[in-house]
Amino acid sequence: MNIRQIAAFLTAAVCMAAPAYADAPADDGVDESAPSVYGGMAAEVLVSPRSAALSSSDLALNAAGPIASNPALAARCAAPELTLSYSSYYGDVFSTSVLNYTSKVGGSGGISATAAYLLVPGIEDTRGVDIGALDPNDIKVFSVSDLWARVAYGHSFETEFAGLYAGAAVTARRRSLGPKTSAYGMGADLGAMAHFRKPSIYAGLLLENVHHSAVNWQNSGYSEKVPQHLRASLAYEREDPYIYGRISLFYTTPDLLSNEGVNAYGQTLDIEEEREPEERGGISVLFSAGRYGIEYTIMNTLSLRAGLNGAGYSMGAGLNLFGGRGGVDFCYLNHELAGTVMMSVTYRWM
Repeated sequence: MNIRQIAAFLTAAVCMAAPAYADAPADDGVDESAPSVYGGMAAEVLVSPRSAALSSSDLALNAAGPIASNPALAARCAAPELTLSYSSYYGDVFSTSVLNYTSKVGGSGGISATAAYLLVPGIEDTRGVDIGALDPNDIKVFSVSDLWARVAYGHSFETEFAGLYAGAAVTARRRSLGPKTSAYGMGADLGAMAHFRKPSIYAGLLLENVHHSAVNWQNSGYSEKVPQHLRASLAYEREDPYIYGRISLFYTTPDLLSNEGVNAYGQTLDIEEEREPEERGGISVLFSAGRYGIEYTIMNTLSLRAGLNGAGYSMGAGLNLFGGRGGVDFCYLNHELAGTVMMSVTYRWM
């Protein structure tokens, strides 16, 4: 790959990212000045157990497919694989299921297709109920669900010193708040990654919701703009015969656009309590609000993982079976409410 090809690759990446800063059409029903910080938060829980065990710090070196992943890494798929994941959050308050298929396309491309489902069951509807004269028969129970579908494509470009990867993903979603309230939305993500071989360092970039990704509520006519997120990520790998395996270190920045919501470091307003949350700024926030992970893989068979971020710690393990054709992964996320358990099974066509 020569200098002209590299320049063309970088120019194409800039052109693809340009719509992120363009104004939305005037008639699309989206208020450009008021994105909802809650609109895309569900994507954060639709991750694989491997990534969750690393506190989602592996955007430079993850398995492309789950909703919160780098689409460029679809090109790194070595063999077609199918993964089914299930997670129970906070003592089974809600659950998620994710089915992902990833495969090679040609000599330098890869594609992934993902379906994900989030379910919050047994919500009691107390609207219109007289709390002073409460009758259990007056309370109706409903469920909330979020259904996602994502298709991603990644392509690799080899150079003398590094491998370059670029990719894009399109996501469709359907949100349901009970039997009579639903919403639909579309979104797109862009990703890039560079692998420097000596030493083995990976640098990734993920831009989520490159266009406004509106969620349109059917009954009210209200359109909810999902904010954009820009994250950078680094990873380092080292094979060492003295430890009979491989050590991998991961780091991912917080959202560089400060759009992560009321629980992050960005500047947001708590409307209910009419107060400004504590602000954190400066270069130190890249470390204090970042995500960190470490993985130790023994003889390409057993992987031990741990992660850390501002919300707490995570840990997990993975096991390759049948010569790499099968695999199982497990993760535990610590939280002050209750722990979260995640697990997955994988089959590869080798």
